[in-house]
Amino acid sequence: MGVHNMKLNTSIVERHDLSEIARHIDKVVNINFQCKARPTALHAAVLHNNVQVAALLLRRGADMMMPPLKKSARDESECTLLTAFKLAESHEKMQDLLLRHLSGCSRDHLDSVALKNIVRVAQYAMLYCSARVFFAAEEVKKKLLVVNPMWFNPLMYTIVQVGLYEENVDKCAMIFDRVVQILDRDSTMLWQRYYCLNVAKRGSLPAFTGGTALGMLLFYVLAGRQKRCTEYAGYLAGVERGKARMAQYMPATDPHHDGLVQFGIERDAKHKGIHKKNLAIMQHLGNEVAPCLFAKMLPPMRPSGKNRPMMPPKFPTRSSPKLPLQPLPKRHGLSPRSWQWLQLRQLLLTPPLSMLWRRTLKQVRLFRLRSTELS
Repeated sequence: MGVHNMKLNTSIVERHDLSEIARHIDKVVNINFQCKARPTALHAAVLHNNVQVAALLLRRGADMMMPPLKKSARDESECTLLTAFKLAESHEKMQDLLLRHLSGCSRDHLDSVALKNIVRVAQYAMLYCSARVFFAAEEVKKKLLVVNPMWFNPLMYTIVQVGLYEENVDKCAMIFDRVVQILDRDSTMLWQRYYCLNVAKRGSLPAFTGGTALGMLLFYVLAGRQKRCTEYAGYLAGVERGKARMAQYMPATDPHHDGLVQFGIERDAKHKGIHKKNLAIMQHLGNEVAPCLFAKMLPPMRPSGKNRPMMPPKFPTRSSPKLPLQPLPKRHGLSPRSWQWLQLRQLLLTPPLSMLWRRTLKQVRLFRLRSTELS
């Protein structure tokens, strides 16, 4: 590493003197130089939330898409742009600076890796950042004409990441409260469908195709949580059987008895805590998040007078049969959650205007026509 590069990183991390940092930036030959011991200067500025230094480095030509060579921590394996968004709302000014710089770039100068990172920026913005930053990231993505691969939109990404890997129910509730604020402004993500074109290269993504974010929550995330709960319940039952067998065959006077008992108590407490958190997350997703998404999807699915709102799913252009919808019953003092489930039940009782229902109607009509001809 060059002498000026080392002095530049030291000034960014320790001294925070803007004039000294500007002098080192002018003397550095390769502004994107890094090694396993130290990341790039822009990465260091992002980690320490120094917006002014980051602006100087970007004007000098620093690359925000360059990943660091050091892979020891999870956050350090991302490129500088994604690291800024992963540091959540505390780095909001840094996120605005990087988005402004990214909006000034041309698509012709971005490679395939950079385009994938731009797609992940919108996903990270919904998961970690505020609603304002998310919509700013979406504007940059639309300006650069970047499309989500396989329609794995930010809502699906957030549901999978939080639903499968989050262990704190309070943090889970906070993230989905922010998601609801975003869906109040833009609900089209609820109707976008996920398509897995190549199952062999899907990685950790779900293998089913054609499902919405709500279907992914119900049939992929909650199914994974339920499987985890079943495994933990079976493990804890096996531990209890092991305790009973140890008490039966190992006397209390055995020199290893106390150590094994203490080890079992600590291990049981750890796994019971994990099992309890898993149950709490699953209950929150099933009782709070899923009904809320159902309620957000209900208004576009019900016609309002003569003007029926356009829905993102592409149905056939032929006119669908007009089926009468039964009016919803009055609320009569029900809780919001009960009212949402009542709306869902009423919707399911009414024949949906979907492609499957249209095919079913066609088959029924053909059957009636043939029955009439035969009679």
